[in-house]
Amino acid sequence: MRTHPIIALIALTCTVGCTAERSDTNPADSSAPQSASSATPAPPANSASVSNPVSATWTVTPLGLGAIRVGMSVEELRRVGGDVTLPAGGGDCVYVHPGSAPPGVMVMLAGGQVARIDVDSAGVRTDRGAAVGDTEMRINELYAGRVTTTPHKYVEGAHYLTVAPASPTDTMHRIVFEAEGGRVARFRAGRLPEVSWVERCG
Repeated sequence: MRTHPIIALIALTCTVGCTAERSDTNPADSSAPQSASSATPAPPANSASVSNPVSATWTVTPLGLGAIRVGMSVEELRRVGGDVTLPAGGGDCVYVHPGSAPPGVMVMLAGGQVARIDVDSAGVRTDRGAAVGDTEMRINELYAGRVTTTPHKYVEGAHYLTVAPASPTDTMHRIVFEAEGGRVARFRAGRLPEVSWVERCG
C-alpha cells in the first residue's frame, strides 16, 4: 500500500516540530541559566596563604620603637610597652626593658623620659629594614645621602654610622649604627644628645 505524499509531508512536519518543542523545555539544555554556585568561580586554593605585610609593632625609627616614643614618661611607657621595673636607687639616667619588648631591646630613661632605644641583637629592624648583622654597605644603601661615618671610640677599625632623619626639619633625632668588622653589632635611635652618648648612661 502506498502512502499518499501529502500525508507523508504532514507526518514529517509534526515529527520535527514536536521534537523542537520538547528540546526547548528540557531543563538540561546548555543554554539554561546556571546556578549561582556553578557560575561563581571558586577562590584559589592558596588564597588563605597570601602573606600579610610584616608587622611594624617593633620597628625602629629615629623617634622610637613601635608605640614607644621618645619623650614619653615612665607611666606612658608602661601603658604601651608593658611592665617596667626601675633599677634600685634610680638616677637621672637608667636603662629598662619593657615587659612586651623583644629580647635585646633596652630603653634609656633620662630625666624621667624615654630618650633612646638600644638594640643589641638580631630580630628587630628599622623602618628601612636595617638590623644587627647587616654590612656597612647595606646601611649606606638603605640610607643613601643621610649617613655620616666616624671612627669608633674604643674599637680599632670599627665605625659609627649616624643616620639623619629623612625630614630636614628634624634636627633632634638620629639612628646610630655601630659596625665592627664591617657589620652592624648594635644600633640605637633617639634624641640628641643622649643618642650620641657612647658610654650610654656613663
